Amino acid sequence: MNKKITIISISIVILGILAIIIPKIINQTYAVSTTLADKVISLESSSACNAGGTGVCKTNSYTDTDSATKYHDYRYRGADPSNYVLFNNELYRIIGVFDSNSHGKAGEYLVKLIRSRVLYSGSWGVYNSTNSSGTYSGYKNEWTGNTTGVKASANVILNEYFYNKTNTSSTYGACSNWTYYSSNNNYKTFSCSDIVGYGINDTYRNYIEEVTWYLKGYNTNSYSKQNFYLCERGLSTNTTNCMSAYKGAYDSTTTANIGLMYASDYLYASSYFADTATTTASSNYYGNKNWLYKGYEWTITPQSSSASLAFSVNYSGRLSNYSTDYGYGVRPTFYLKSNVLFTGGTGTFDDPYTISM
Repeated sequence: MNKKITIISISIVILGILAIIIPKIINQTYAVSTTLADKVISLESSSACNAGGTGVCKTNSYTDTDSATKYHDYRYRGADPSNYVLFNNELYRIIGVFDSNSHGKAGEYLVKLIRSRVLYSGSWGVYNSTNSSGTYSGYKNEWTGNTTGVKASANVILNEYFYNKTNTSSTYGACSNWTYYSSNNNYKTFSCSDIVGYGINDTYRNYIEEVTWYLKGYNTNSYSKQNFYLCERGLSTNTTNCMSAYKGAYDSTTTANIGLMYASDYLYASSYFADTATTTASSNYYGNKNWLYKGYEWTITPQSSSASLAFSVNYSGRLSNYSTDYGYGVRPTFYLKSNVLFTGGTGTFDDPYTISM
């Protein structure tokens, strides 16, 4: 009888020990996963929203149906925040985390990436119909080509050659026959074969979400970052100056995998001013304390009253509008799917975030 009691007592002790050890083993083996979006949102800090701040700032607040204050965006601001990500075997940077206001995917916060380095310098909206020097089909500021019949140059390169990592475009055929026109590079013939070499690999292509890109813009650069944000997404009440390109004649949205940063993305990234500042985009200071500043670079935002102008960052860091045949920097920009996971890293240049699906 005593032996039975002893055996039972030992069994109870063993079960108690296992009850403690097994959950720890399970938790270590099957760690709770964190999405990259949740990781970025968890880093938000009010100090990042101040003038001179660096880090993640929550922007564009609204009152939800439950009366709670929520935010449409969580953006990296400052001169050099820790927002590097290892993607496609090279470095990209996180612009921020955005809700459906910016990408059209209801109920989802998506991380937006931009290539750390400029991919190439070229025109925004020009395509050569042949590879003869100076032969071009127009330099309209229509991204989609649905009205003019000619897609924007950057749209073709990014979505047909770069995204698919192929030398053959469904629209324009072989890369070797494709050129672009630019008034400030003597109308060079241009092969996109080097660009294709940096294209998205099969594995990482699955990480990228196909989203809505918004194609509205203002008629000048004398507006604040929030006005640009509202205009781009069709939320502005200023319907006189805010519309799609060529006074509303061209498409106001498109669905695609790859785009460019918005004019508002560039303006929000600067912490020279406090996030609440309503300073216009014509200020010379937006290039200061702005990690997105790389010199001359295109945005996806067109100038609304023109048929041939789009907004670009210039050498002084201002946002201004230029003819789309100019050869400015182009950096691929895209949204990751909501189920992309954060797996490690601190976000610095030497220790970028790593991700998985």
